[in-house]
Amino acid sequence: MIDEGVIIQNPEWISIGDNVWIDKYCLLIAGLVNLKGVILKKRINSNFTWQEGELIIGSGVHIGAFSIIQAHGGVYMGDYVTASAGVKIYSLSNYPYAENDLGIITYANCMVGEDKMISYILSPIVIQSNAWIALNSIILGGTVSRNSFIASNSVVLNDIPENSYVSGNPAKKIKARFKTRENNE
Repeated sequence: MIDEGVIIQNPEWISIGDNVWIDKYCLLIAGLVNLKGVILKKRINSNFTWQEGELIIGSGVHIGAFSIIQAHGGVYMGDYVTASAGVKIYSLSNYPYAENDLGIITYANCMVGEDKMISYILSPIVIQSNAWIALNSIILGGTVSRNSFIASNSVVLNDIPENSYVSGNPAKKIKARFKTRENNE
């Protein structure tokens, strides 16, 4: 079900599984962008095996109202993932400096003119099955492993281990999400 007010940019780059609900006023953005003439840092995510620019949404997924998924770097969401209201997932974002030359002043938008340098970070994102991303959390990179929970208002910058309950900015593991024989928590 795609609810009212949902905006989908470049639908040819998006795959959606069965029994998916994209709630009111979400924004889904996919596809390649022209990154010529910019400073670009690329992060490798060995769990992302799809094409840069693709947005793949598994089956049984709910994307809450007012969420944004920007997949220019690639985003994969496994089956039974929940992204609560206001979640932001960005696989391409601005980067605050040029790593190889800290003397270069970089900018965050193209409105500054052609002679200015814009800096981006491209970071494919994988959200594995049964993960839950709570209200207003932000995912900027890495893999959220199976059965993990991202607490409200958290910022994910790196990989989250399987069966984790994480919180904070940057998000860190607080405890196991579910009791298992291995962790006996």
